Amino acid sequence: MKTAISTILGGFLCLAAAAAPEFDTAAAVTASAPGAAFLQGEQLAFRWTQPERSPGKWQLRDWRNRLIRQGDWPEDGRKKLLLAPLPNGYYKLELSGGAGSRGFAVVPDPAGRENNPEQFFAMDSAQSWLARPDAGNPRQPDKPFEVVSETARRAGLRMVRERLNWAEVEAVPGKYDWLQYQTNADLLAERGIQVLGMYHHAPEWVRRKEGKLPVDLAATYRFAQKAAEHFRGKMTVWEFWNEQDIGFSLEAAWDYAAALKAASLGFKSADPKLPVAIGGYALTPLLPYADVVMENGAGEYFDIFNVHTYRPICEFPEALRSVRDHLKRHNIADRPVWFTENGSNMEGAGRTGSYIPGLKAHSPEQELLIAEYLPKMMVTMQSLGVARDFFFVLPPYNETGGNKDWGLMRRDFTVKPGYAAFATLVDQLGNAAPEGEVRLGDGLKGFLYRRKEGGKVLAYWCISELDTDKPRPGLSNADLKARTFALPLSGDIRGVDLVGTPFTAEAGRIPATRYPAFLTGVDALRADLPFHAPQAVLRPDRESAFDKTVIFRAELSGDFQIAVGKDCADVKKTPARFRLQVWNLSDREKRGTLAASGGSVTGIPAGVTLPPFGKTELELAFTPELDREFKGKLRIDGVFNGRRATPLAIPCRSVTEMNSSGRKIEMPQLLDPANWRRNSAGTVTIEHDASEQAIRFTTRFPAGANRWSYPEYTLQLPQESLAGALGVAFEAKVSKPAAVQQMLLMAVPQAGKDVYLKTDRPAGEYKEHFIAFPSDLDTGKIVKLRLGVNALEDEIAVSVRNVRIFYRR
Repeated sequence: MKTAISTILGGFLCLAAAAAPEFDTAAAVTASAPGAAFLQGEQLAFRWTQPERSPGKWQLRDWRNRLIRQGDWPEDGRKKLLLAPLPNGYYKLELSGGAGSRGFAVVPDPAGRENNPEQFFAMDSAQSWLARPDAGNPRQPDKPFEVVSETARRAGLRMVRERLNWAEVEAVPGKYDWLQYQTNADLLAERGIQVLGMYHHAPEWVRRKEGKLPVDLAATYRFAQKAAEHFRGKMTVWEFWNEQDIGFSLEAAWDYAAALKAASLGFKSADPKLPVAIGGYALTPLLPYADVVMENGAGEYFDIFNVHTYRPICEFPEALRSVRDHLKRHNIADRPVWFTENGSNMEGAGRTGSYIPGLKAHSPEQELLIAEYLPKMMVTMQSLGVARDFFFVLPPYNETGGNKDWGLMRRDFTVKPGYAAFATLVDQLGNAAPEGEVRLGDGLKGFLYRRKEGGKVLAYWCISELDTDKPRPGLSNADLKARTFALPLSGDIRGVDLVGTPFTAEAGRIPATRYPAFLTGVDALRADLPFHAPQAVLRPDRESAFDKTVIFRAELSGDFQIAVGKDCADVKKTPARFRLQVWNLSDREKRGTLAASGGSVTGIPAGVTLPPFGKTELELAFTPELDREFKGKLRIDGVFNGRRATPLAIPCRSVTEMNSSGRKIEMPQLLDPANWRRNSAGTVTIEHDASEQAIRFTTRFPAGANRWSYPEYTLQLPQESLAGALGVAFEAKVSKPAAVQQMLLMAVPQAGKDVYLKTDRPAGEYKEHFIAFPSDLDTGKIVKLRLGVNALEDEIAVSVRNVRIFYRR
């Protein structure tokens, strides 16, 4: 039965051909609409681009692969094929003798709807980067920026997220060239689409050679001010930086906080009512890094809390709990939460080849998995109280060596079925407010909305693996989960399916599948679980009790070492030297005093004078006060012209003190290969190296493998219990440092999730590593440790010695 369903409804199965296909239909047929996204009522015109061949017969199929129409191409193959009007939906045009199909969408004209500038449903277009003219893409349209902008408009988008490269725009201080960022801002503004502007990539002259964040706060202020002024009315919200908690920033959390403060002041100087978002955090649950940013007073400088997720739908509630707890912890629960990147890993790596060498593409089945996922993801996010959600991403884009296909557009910039699903979602719910969840029965989800213009809409679907499971290879949509359900209503119900094609049904027998659909004529329906939105209010002009123009920034000496999580500084020797910068980002001189806490700080003067838009630098030394966990915090406060400045807060610890005076257990038994279990995607050899008093793990991976190797050690309990442990120290080296992507310690509890703890990548010679256990981890429940690497080559050898477990005093 599944085979029959897949044949009928699985979507996009090519007709069997007796001989090898003569051409690729997707390349040979072009649609007259940008992105092959037609508006309802627009002439459906297609052009044959290969006059040396005859296009022959054509067939038109819908997204369910049902034959809709067929006929002969006009005798002169150079003539356009004009199709009679079609309902909204997603379709494919197939030609005899050709492989594949020309997919296209018919979507509602957004001009027929009231403009809702606060529309929940948004998208990351990233078009200034992802739609640049590409000589290596023979099928890219002539004007890709225009195609993406118009395709965005036709989808009903009211806001997109864009990217800007500061280093490109201001390569020379004070000289600005807005390049394609100006082009795209204009194209989107002409179409009534607001832009959430974001930038990173600081130019060399404003950052450290080995860093990524700007260190010149005055220059940071000026660029933000200039960008906000230049794009006034077009980029209507700004965020500073992107995924600063991971690789887009190498600096510590307190450094990001200082740069955010300067950028925010610059944005607001151009327009005090301009909303500012904190840079989108990449990981949920939020890392301690995010807490350290807030301990530095960052909450005074942003209006929107911004986060990203690519987690499965079943983990959305956990992600939101982490965010809500963070906001409450730092007294900013009133800030709206935006997910400015929200994408799917559920469909996995691309299953088909691309016409561009080295890139994989979504298979037809994967395209439908994304079309199913998108509305489910967005409606679920809205039901959890998120204020705005941006799907990642509109234009074509590949990651992970070309294997992961992201875009809602193919490499030829034509739209996939997920685009029609998004346009339908916006058409049905873009001007509606959620009322709550409706219990439709086992295996079903339903969410009730009320439209601004009146009337209700029910979004519903059957629960599938996309709702309940984590990503896994080869996920299929063959099982439609098809069923019917009844509503306590009378008469016929009107609806549209996933891609907007209308249907009617009786209230007592409404069809449902895994693909979301929408019903109207349900005004008498009531929500069983009413929607209770968090009391979040966007207030970009809120007042502050602080003088926000005074900003502290620290340049730490080699007496400190930043932890791999960028949330803590290890004090390697005392007193630890650092240089304190006190910036004044205002146009008048300021005088004030400084106060330090968390230990002894020498070198602070009785008073400090700050020049307008300048800084004062002080050479200071710090000796921390450490608690029983060998932790402390350096904090600098100040009062200038009678008002407090936001603080500088640097959490610290001392592994040196821990090693010299703390309780520790050495674990020589870890050097015995018999105590380790092989755990890898390759073949692992485990050897004891007597000359180095080390254990060596050599892993050889098969070609094409996901190269991970994490040998496992089972703790010998109770004598090796980690109850009360602060962290693990060891020395490690690797055969090829450049071949290591990352090194992790995995703490495995007896029940529950493994905890992944990152450390610096190992070097070619032995280097000391210390991995701290999170403060909220119940270390007494850990029963196993896994230590290893993700590799970039097919053979890697890791040696480990001198393993110690540290405990509280």
